[in-house]
Amino acid sequence: MSKKKVKKENLINLSDDIELDKEIEETKKSNIKEEKIKIKEKEIKEEIKKEEKSKEITNTSNKSKFNVFLLIICLLIIIYLGITFYLSKNYELTNLIKTISFLGILFITIIVLFKTNTKKTTPYILLITFILIGYVVFQISYSEKEIYVVDFINKDISEVIKFTDKYNLKLNTNTEYSDTVLKNHVIMQEYGINTLIKEIDTFNVTISLGPNYNKEVVVSNLTGFKYDDVMKYIKDNYLSNVEITFIKSDKEKDTVIEQVGSGSLKRCDLIKFVFSYGNEEIEPTIVKSLKGLSLFEATSYLKRYNIPYEIKYEYSDYDVDTIVSQDIVDNIVSDKLTLVVSKGKKIIVPDLSKMTSLEITKWALENNVKVSFKEIYNKEYESGKIIETNYSKGDVIDSEPLIITISKGSMVMPKIDDLATFKLWASENNINYEEIYEFNNDIAEGNLIKTNIKEGEKIIETDTIILTISKGKSVVIPNLVGKNKNTILKLCQDNNLTCTFTYGGLTDNVQKDISIKQSKPSGSVVSSKTNVLITLSSGIYEKVNVPSFIGKTKQEIQTTCNSLGIKCNFTYNNTYNDTLYDKCLSQDKTGTVIKGSTINITLSIGPAKTYSFVLDGSLLSIGNPEQTKRTLEKKLKEKCPGVNFNFSFVKTNTGIGLIHPSSQIKIGQNNVVQGKTYNVIIQSN
Repeated sequence: MSKKKVKKENLINLSDDIELDKEIEETKKSNIKEEKIKIKEKEIKEEIKKEEKSKEITNTSNKSKFNVFLLIICLLIIIYLGITFYLSKNYELTNLIKTISFLGILFITIIVLFKTNTKKTTPYILLITFILIGYVVFQISYSEKEIYVVDFINKDISEVIKFTDKYNLKLNTNTEYSDTVLKNHVIMQEYGINTLIKEIDTFNVTISLGPNYNKEVVVSNLTGFKYDDVMKYIKDNYLSNVEITFIKSDKEKDTVIEQVGSGSLKRCDLIKFVFSYGNEEIEPTIVKSLKGLSLFEATSYLKRYNIPYEIKYEYSDYDVDTIVSQDIVDNIVSDKLTLVVSKGKKIIVPDLSKMTSLEITKWALENNVKVSFKEIYNKEYESGKIIETNYSKGDVIDSEPLIITISKGSMVMPKIDDLATFKLWASENNINYEEIYEFNNDIAEGNLIKTNIKEGEKIIETDTIILTISKGKSVVIPNLVGKNKNTILKLCQDNNLTCTFTYGGLTDNVQKDISIKQSKPSGSVVSSKTNVLITLSSGIYEKVNVPSFIGKTKQEIQTTCNSLGIKCNFTYNNTYNDTLYDKCLSQDKTGTVIKGSTINITLSIGPAKTYSFVLDGSLLSIGNPEQTKRTLEKKLKEKCPGVNFNFSFVKTNTGIGLIHPSSQIKIGQNNVVQGKTYNVIIQSN
């Protein structure tokens, strides 16, 4: 290789190295610049992270505060709803479901608020908050209006009166006897606790009268029972008329030794129990407090311990016949114990004339006073005004109930909805009335057309009210005789008549089912639907010729009657004659008769027979004329059928029981004929 070529190649390599060094130097500078940029970017990112973390901490704090606030609101709503339910006792299923659903939404919302990003949920949170606040406001305003009926079962009527007065409700009371609900306490009420007061204006309740002492019960025989058991039995069975006494006996102390009254009895029937003191001396007993016991319980206790007592009565707040006080307590009675018994609360009658009937009713209920109202018409007093009372202002109520007579004002003509109600009203108020009837094409039969006194007009005691009553539409009855059944039915239908049919038997010349008579004559005017009875022909009867049966036997006559289709009625003549027995003496019909007719035939009993007999003296009873009569009566009847014997007695001194010489029947041979009468004379003393 030449030196020039080598030198040239070296120059080229040197140039390449210089270029490479430049590139390296530039690369180093570029790397330093990129490194600085990365550091700067890292610093910026760290700054951004610091700012975001600071903001997140701030937002988290704000979110926690807001959620706590929202949670408090939800808890308050839950507490409010619980109190509302408890106080109102409104447990209806719909309200329960509504509230449970609402509470569920609240809890779900709370969970979402805690789990979700604050920026996204802020509008939602605000919306839910406004909904919650609106719901609470609605509940408060709505609950003020939703006041419910209270449960008054087994509560005193005075509480009901306070309730109805408070909410301006009209109170209606009914009464029933009850063994389980105390007197003057509520047995039933019309509306229950789920009823809103705003939905009613009248409150009806049934009040207890206490046990029915007229009720029949079966009273057991308690002989041998102990005192405490008997007292419990009396109380449990509401026996109200019991007398208890104690006597000395050999029986065990405090046991029943005699009872008067058991089995089926009324509770108020008298029942007596006699208890044993035993046979030992009765020791003095320290008397306990009897205050609050019934008079029966107290006196039974005193009798049990042989403690003498006397009774005084006074008014008090205790129930009637309840012990108010006693003069000796927790000590031995040396002389006599005085019991003060309640006459009940002293009830002073207010000025009833200035009270309304509703006010009087409430006053009577509050004071346990029996009251009855009597309404009468009185033109001197306006309707609703009190005319009189059986108690005056300042009187003390006793056992007689309070009777209030209230005016119904002047008597006026009432609206007549139906005649039965009007007649009852007229009868109760001694009003005279008359009824007149006339046809009317517009008003149905039996309904009122008009009255001579119009509705609302005053009625004087001497007035007579005239009631004009409709007979319905007038109908002229057509001639129905001679027409067949189908034609008659058509005529009755066309004329709005009710027609019924009957058959009148066979006729001389009218065919079957043709009318021969009508119950109401043609041309008469009657009400529509009037019943007309139509008599129809059963057809034309068949005639037969009846021959003379005189002298014929019964059998011959019967055969002829059967062949002719007639009936023969046979009787026997009551006198004997020359015609033989069973032959015809007479008949009531001959010639042409209707087939099926009855012919009366008289038959002969035949000629009279003569009987000969010997009367034996052994048939006579000497000294006994009655026995002689009985023996002869029987014997002669057997021997002489159809012969009449007349028995009589003649007084004699001798031969009593023998046949008198003047008798037609004698001892020995006798001849008698049928149909004749013979005297039998017997001697008597």
